[in-house]
Amino acid sequence: MGNVLSAAPDIGLLQSILDGIEESIVVLDKEYRIVCFNSAFRGWLEKPKKKIIGEFCYSVIHDHDVRCNVCIVRDTFRTGQYFETSHSHERENGRVYHETRSYPIKDAKGEVKYAIYMFRDITERALIEEKVRELDKFKKKILDNAGVAINILDKEGNIMNVNRGSETLFGWAEEDVKGEPHSIFYKKEDTELLAKSMRQAFAKGEYKAEVTLVKKNKNEFPAHLTITPVEDDHGSITALIEIVNDLTQLKKAERVIKQQLEKLKELDAMKEEYFYATSHEFKTPLTTITSLTKLLLDGKIGSLTKEQREALELVYCDTRRLRGAVQRILDIAKIESGKMVYHMDRVDIEPIVDEIISTLRILSGSKSIIVNKSVETNLPHVTADKDRLEMAIENLMNNAIKFTPPGGRIDIRAKRDGDSILVEIQDTGIGIPPEDKDKVFEKYYQVKNGQMENVGGSGIGLVICKRIIEAFKGRLWVESKLGEGSTFKFTIPCEGIHGGR
Repeated sequence: MGNVLSAAPDIGLLQSILDGIEESIVVLDKEYRIVCFNSAFRGWLEKPKKKIIGEFCYSVIHDHDVRCNVCIVRDTFRTGQYFETSHSHERENGRVYHETRSYPIKDAKGEVKYAIYMFRDITERALIEEKVRELDKFKKKILDNAGVAINILDKEGNIMNVNRGSETLFGWAEEDVKGEPHSIFYKKEDTELLAKSMRQAFAKGEYKAEVTLVKKNKNEFPAHLTITPVEDDHGSITALIEIVNDLTQLKKAERVIKQQLEKLKELDAMKEEYFYATSHEFKTPLTTITSLTKLLLDGKIGSLTKEQREALELVYCDTRRLRGAVQRILDIAKIESGKMVYHMDRVDIEPIVDEIISTLRILSGSKSIIVNKSVETNLPHVTADKDRLEMAIENLMNNAIKFTPPGGRIDIRAKRDGDSILVEIQDTGIGIPPEDKDKVFEKYYQVKNGQMENVGGSGIGLVICKRIIEAFKGRLWVESKLGEGSTFKFTIPCEGIHGGR
């Protein structure tokens, strides 16, 4: 290449440094012929060239017969200025990308005699950047279709990006809010909320709250806000993700539901009042029937034949059950309205148990159920309303009989347990599924069991029992295994012991 330099003394000093440069370099005259090049350029050529010097650059570099339409070398010859750009073109092994520069070489008069054309292969970097752009588009697509408003903030709280959901919700286009503080989404007086949200996000790794935010048109709306920091590989926070869920429709639905609940409460109150009034009308004649039947059974109005006594015993039993059902309706109404009155006194448990066993003898006998009593001797008294306590125990016994198949067994036990009296009513009935054990004390809830589908009941007996026992500072619960029976247990503090629940 020495002959070239001697023929072109204006660029003679360049050749000594050209081959030491890693970038591909060619020197062109004003006709775009190559007058000099470095070794990096020769190595870059896809096909070895027998002749390079004196050939047109577009022929050697691009295998074209005509000059390129866009060429920074032409701009350099035309203006005498430095230019740089990047471009790509196809080669046999695929598309390549270059970063190119063009420098003028001027003579003593300032005219451009030659141009130095330098280019560097940036294919690997360009492909990475293209992948990054594709990934950014993919992430943008995911964010835009996330179904919520998402704002990407820098660690100072300035907006870097927003998704389509944010644009739709707030009314701001992304280009209008980039670089703006995210306080544009908040009410002006919420400076403390802004500070708190950022402070908590940095300290705890997340901030969540229901807040009121502002749209571009100044309309306020309720929202659920989540701010989460994004950390780099070294644990340093580089950005924040702000997710906004519009709660407007949810709040509207909540208001509608609340209004409907108020209406339901009114209807429920009307229903309870109707039941209460109707139950009162039932109670008087039922009391009369029960009392007269008892007089007949006791022989105080005359003697009875065996058949008459058996018939009257059934009437008495069923009438008493019906009267109990009516009383339960009245009691639950009183309990829920806070009007239940308890007449507290010293109460002995054993006589109550004996009375209930005697009363339910006909009912248990009709199913051939054996009832056993086991009451510890010399039990202390409890402080309770005798009639209400009797009602609670009778309800529990009725339940045991109802859910125990014919030929079963019921054990009622009472003993001292610390400072309390413990009463247990154990049956060999159908039992309670585990998922229903806590629900049996809920109003109107009834256990579904295919073994005994027609047992009936109002679903309020156990509710009343629980409320009564709790009124005496006691506790009622159940232990049960499905198919093996149930044991209802309650405790009441001994007389003079002021226990809690």
